[in-house]
Amino acid sequence: MGWGFRKTIRIAPGIRINLSKSGVSTSIGGKGFTYNTRGRVTASIPGTGLRITHNLNSRRKAGSRQSAYAAAQGVTDQTGVPMSKREQAAQEFVWQVNSRTRAALVDYFVSHGVWVEDDDLETAFKLDAHRSFLNTLSKDLEITAKATRLASDIGSISLAEKEKAMKSVYEVEERCKEAAADRGALSTQAAYLHRLVNAWPAMPALGVAFALGILGCFLIFVNLFAAGGLAVLFAAGYGLFKVMSFERLKKTLAVQAANANAEFEALVLLEVTPRPEIPDGKDRTRLKAYAYSGILFLAAIASLALHPRSSQSQPELVQASSSTPPMVSKVAEASAPEQKSEPLQGRFAWLVGKYPSDVVNDKRFRAAFNHVTPSDWRKISERFAVTNGDIQSKDGFLFAEGCMSHLCASDRAAFVISETTGKGDIVYHDSGTGDEEVGTTRKFVWREMPLPETPLAEWTRMSGQSRSSATASVGTAAPLSVYRPSFDCTKARSDAERLVCGDAELAAEDVQLAEVYARAKAAVTDQTTFRERTRAQWNYREQNCHDRVCLQRWYVDQKVALAQIAQTGRVDDQ
Repeated sequence: MGWGFRKTIRIAPGIRINLSKSGVSTSIGGKGFTYNTRGRVTASIPGTGLRITHNLNSRRKAGSRQSAYAAAQGVTDQTGVPMSKREQAAQEFVWQVNSRTRAALVDYFVSHGVWVEDDDLETAFKLDAHRSFLNTLSKDLEITAKATRLASDIGSISLAEKEKAMKSVYEVEERCKEAAADRGALSTQAAYLHRLVNAWPAMPALGVAFALGILGCFLIFVNLFAAGGLAVLFAAGYGLFKVMSFERLKKTLAVQAANANAEFEALVLLEVTPRPEIPDGKDRTRLKAYAYSGILFLAAIASLALHPRSSQSQPELVQASSSTPPMVSKVAEASAPEQKSEPLQGRFAWLVGKYPSDVVNDKRFRAAFNHVTPSDWRKISERFAVTNGDIQSKDGFLFAEGCMSHLCASDRAAFVISETTGKGDIVYHDSGTGDEEVGTTRKFVWREMPLPETPLAEWTRMSGQSRSSATASVGTAAPLSVYRPSFDCTKARSDAERLVCGDAELAAEDVQLAEVYARAKAAVTDQTTFRERTRAQWNYREQNCHDRVCLQRWYVDQKVALAQIAQTGRVDDQ
């Protein structure tokens, strides 16, 4: 019985992090093709259920299985036939004799300034300068050659033949050592050159950094500026680090190789085998880095220039009660430069002659009022259900008005859209009870299009709403209150608190309630229950009372309840 889990987290389009029992991995790609950092590649045809998965990490060389089989079956010869222990011993003897003889001869030639390796000994044997010495070794070399041929051909060799051959090997090693010259350091310099050649760095692969940079440009294009910028910077830094590391290591090894070559040249007299040399191919690393950097720079500029923009200036929201002095609530300053809109004929000409109820939920119409919250827009839509005319062009603005079904005397709304900028102001009245004399008027006005400069100013005067609401200019705030309730009006945050601060009668009610509350608190014995009741009543007022009528009713009820508590000292009764 086993257990497991899997959780996928999407961090960007086409990039997901996978969490499972086996660890953390990253998947890159979209529908039709994905690549997992664990090496799994999946290709599919969306909608058909057909897919193919391949694991890149499961590749194994065929030779590994063959070698494992050979090890299980025993050592084989060149034909694949398993070898006996005697044949294995004979092959080891042949290898030992040949390797020791050739090593002694190579050391001899190197000590005389002739650079030769094992594979080129036959060429070195033809040198006239060393023919006389090699003739002295001919007898011993012939003995070792016969012994190795015999062991190779019949697969075994007698102990006497082994002894004879080994004595000849000892003789060759001894004579080569006696005839050695003073240039033995040539072998050390050659080995040093070999190490430098093996340590020579390969050209860095910049494809990963380039792909990461392109991914960062894509993230910038889809407005993920932070992730995209970090990806581009990391790609540029990683590529620069790889190129600089390669150049630094190559320069260091080149200096060391030049010094080693100078010492090798001072010791060598003849090169039968070419000396180790560093790669002399054309290095295109810097050119490739310049090309990738240029493409990445152009891609980043294009992503910044072509990515979708939504630059809108945020207007101020004006709210007022029809029975209170004006109150101003500023939502936000303009956050972006104004975009020039195309002419009316290209954007809003289709509105002329239509009824507001037909277009109020159209996305093109809604775009002129992006500063209106969704909750307010639902109320506005209800107040365009009944209209007495279609949308008309008036003084450079598109204008229309409407009202709520069965409440046309109180719940009305009107809007204007500028034919130049395409932005719109809107005003609506929410009575809450159907009474025109109470309720709230809300105005959504763009900073660069103040209400008095639009046909809405005349409409508010004609509809009587100008008596109960007022608009403050952007950047200024009217005094919140001239009345003094029991709390600090400068800290008022909710609709109820603002209404109390702007109404003398409500402010007086609040002061009286505070006095009754103090008496009730002093008379109550169970303070915990009293605090819970107070918190519940307070939350009710903050969440439900958004007009003057509700607040008046709440103050009356609370004064009666708290007075009863002050007399009895018990909270359970209320």
